[in-house]
Amino acid sequence: MPSAEELAALAAENAAEEPGADPRLRLLGACVAQSLRPAAGAWERCAGTAEGEQLLQAFLGRDAAEGPRPLLVVRPGPGGLTMRPGLDAGPGAAGSPRAKGLFFLRTRPEPPGPDSPRGAVLCGDLPVAPLEHLAALFSEVVIPMLANEKNRQDWPHMVCQDVRQHAHSLHCDLLVILEQVKGKTLLPLPVGSEKMAYVDSQSETVSDAIDKSVIYAIESAVVKWSHQVQMVLKRESSQPLFQGENPTPKVELDFWKSRSEDLEYIYNQLRMIKVRGMAGLLDKLQSSYFPAFKAMFRNVVAGEDQQIFLQIHLTQFLME
Repeated sequence: MPSAEELAALAAENAAEEPGADPRLRLLGACVAQSLRPAAGAWERCAGTAEGEQLLQAFLGRDAAEGPRPLLVVRPGPGGLTMRPGLDAGPGAAGSPRAKGLFFLRTRPEPPGPDSPRGAVLCGDLPVAPLEHLAALFSEVVIPMLANEKNRQDWPHMVCQDVRQHAHSLHCDLLVILEQVKGKTLLPLPVGSEKMAYVDSQSETVSDAIDKSVIYAIESAVVKWSHQVQMVLKRESSQPLFQGENPTPKVELDFWKSRSEDLEYIYNQLRMIKVRGMAGLLDKLQSSYFPAFKAMFRNVVAGEDQQIFLQIHLTQFLME
């Protein structure tokens, strides 16, 4: 990213060339030129369109006292630059970007002053898949740092536990969203599940060997998983009809195929060693959440059987 001095020099240069232009737009354009290096005039053409003017006016002129801070994303696109008011979901999304972009984020609720947005607007490079990039950052950097006891020697136990749980929760939410983009349902493992592969659930002292907070996290995970599974099982192929669409038989077949793959993905997760260790622990402790886990597993298996039956008969129907 360009330094403040470089941006100031570029803004001053542009100001000399265009004395009547908005200095805030000149500085944004200087950032775009330094980071994305577009063709000459690409920023002016992008900012000069009706949509571009509307987005820039909303970004620079709207008061953001309530709600999220305004965000503007500029990326290279066909024939020049494209401007959007938010992030892309990921590489699997329709129309997903293929090159890095640049983001502008308002740091204050009040609109930037007319002279310069410096200090009121934060800008930075944006990777092709920001959610995947953030998930990798958590997985490879944040979580290992928090797991290292040397990095939290002076932290109170409750603070350490709370920070780890929040970081783990955010990381899981990111992974769930990324899988949703692909049409899959991820069952996030709770904090402490990494120990479940080495726990003998048949041992008489297993309840003493496991921290109570881990047991609580496992029980909370069962509740969340049950909700996720129910959401998958409640999906109906008739939804496009209620939305006023006219789906073809192929749409129906694709729906059941996607649903079958999702249920198989869930089933494979429930068969993991860690998850089986968690279920065995709940059974050993006679937890009230163990029947819920068994019911969820039975629903997934029953759903898979139904999928196979429907797919066979739908395929035969379409071939006739």
